[in-house]
Amino acid sequence: MNRLLNYFKGYYGPSILAPLFKLIEALLELAVPMIVASIIDQAIPSGQQGQVLAGIARMFAFAFLGLVFADSAQYLSAKAAVGFTKQMNQDLFAKIVNLDAREIQNQSPSSLVNRMSADSLQVQTGLNIFFRLFLRSPFIVFGAFVMALTISPRVTWVFLGMIVALFFAVGFVVHLSNPRFTLARERLDRLVLLARQQVKGVRVIRAFGRQADEEAEFVEANQSLYQTNLQANNVSVLSNPLTYAIVNLSLILILWQGGGWVDSGLLKQGELVALVNYLLSILVELVKLAMVVSTMIRTYTSASRIAQVLALEEEEAAFEFLPVEQEDNLIEAQNLSFAFDEKAEPVLSHLNFALKSGSFLGVIGSTGSGKSVLMSLLMKNYDPTGGRLRLNSHRLKVESRKEWRQGLSLVPQKASLFKGTVRSNLLLANPQASDEELWQALEVAQADSFIREKAGLETPVATFGRNFSGGQRQRLTLARALLKPAEIYIFDDSTSALDYLTESEFQKALKTHYRHKTIVMVSQRTGSVKGADQILVLEEGQQVGYGRHEMLLETSEVYREIHESQEVKEVGK
Repeated sequence: MNRLLNYFKGYYGPSILAPLFKLIEALLELAVPMIVASIIDQAIPSGQQGQVLAGIARMFAFAFLGLVFADSAQYLSAKAAVGFTKQMNQDLFAKIVNLDAREIQNQSPSSLVNRMSADSLQVQTGLNIFFRLFLRSPFIVFGAFVMALTISPRVTWVFLGMIVALFFAVGFVVHLSNPRFTLARERLDRLVLLARQQVKGVRVIRAFGRQADEEAEFVEANQSLYQTNLQANNVSVLSNPLTYAIVNLSLILILWQGGGWVDSGLLKQGELVALVNYLLSILVELVKLAMVVSTMIRTYTSASRIAQVLALEEEEAAFEFLPVEQEDNLIEAQNLSFAFDEKAEPVLSHLNFALKSGSFLGVIGSTGSGKSVLMSLLMKNYDPTGGRLRLNSHRLKVESRKEWRQGLSLVPQKASLFKGTVRSNLLLANPQASDEELWQALEVAQADSFIREKAGLETPVATFGRNFSGGQRQRLTLARALLKPAEIYIFDDSTSALDYLTESEFQKALKTHYRHKTIVMVSQRTGSVKGADQILVLEEGQQVGYGRHEMLLETSEVYREIHESQEVKEVGK
């Protein structure tokens, strides 16, 4: 939590002045009942109209000054709260983007979204209220008690007993409501997770007729959140009736005792009115304070959730380099193994291969053989849990994962496009690319024809590229990756939605325009990798073949079976 205090940097002035102005406003407010008392006890009995008007004028002057200080405090508190939240959100987003892959796995995406949105907004609201009320309300309560003490020490016990009782009541409410608000945040995470899953998988849900089941699960989670929020708020609202009951009992005592003191001359009428005003001021401020405490409980919960993310470990550079005498290889794997958890079975075991500069490495295997995990290791999303993955320090001058990834261009399995235009999506890879370079990349990716038929580079792209077919989305993501000036291009099963003819044309264009680049292509088709310099064959995370196409047909039973099954399918077509 302490690290969150750093975000006040640059807003120390507003953060100090806002409460200070509210304290000045409180002082002016505390002075008003004394002015009223002087008008009632001195100005009116004297019959001097000028003295009455002067008292009224002082009241208006104090009210005007209070308004000026209050408005200034409102502006400054909003400025500090919004500025704090802006800097916190920037760091929070940067932290999430740079989180270690293992940490991302442990976090729910819906929870991260909630922390960036709902929790962040709660922190901003809480800070704004804190600057305006949290110091002002206790000051008014304490100040009203002191002023009442100066008027009549006899009523001190009533005020003191009331204040102690009120603080115990507020503390009791806080103790009961705090865990309930924390639980409500956790259940909100689950609700957002379900909504996200159901919106994302709506086609699958409809295809299997699972709408009723998914709706029932969402209703159950929503009802659980509703009950938790209801319980939390039912406890929280206890503060108002408890506060009103205690203050009104105190008011009855003061009027009862004060009336007798006025009759006996121990207390003046104006002083009794001032005491009642101070009592009502305490009532109003303690109602506000109860509201502030309730808000601050939620704010603390949200701030804690944000601080938890900010405290997570970011990716660290962990590179191992090849000896100088082995400069021919860009990357070399020796007995490479990986498991997602120390107690889990390895996903990859004892892989051995080398990637030379300007070469073409094919990776093939059935579904679940570990191909994408291997690509994650090459991207340094994870570090090996066994063996070695060494880089060429002479050709690849890297000191961080960010620098390493700048030399790579990845086309993932799932084509991801962003709302905008074809041009804006392509420029993500290379903002300085010219129109000629954009069209060349589209041409290599076999996407130029259907883009020209639309609106060219200004063709709109819907969210996730929903206005394009699966094959078109893949070709656009291929074009985007090819635009990036990289040392190594990784295609992670990124031609699966292309027909054989289109894929063949893409392979030819790739060899023509990118023949000097290093290519890693993952596929389930032998036709996609048979032209590779080396092919790595995986089966259940094990290396069961490594060599050229012709050699593997003779030496690798798994590769041969995959090839023959696809040859049969192709002939059948």
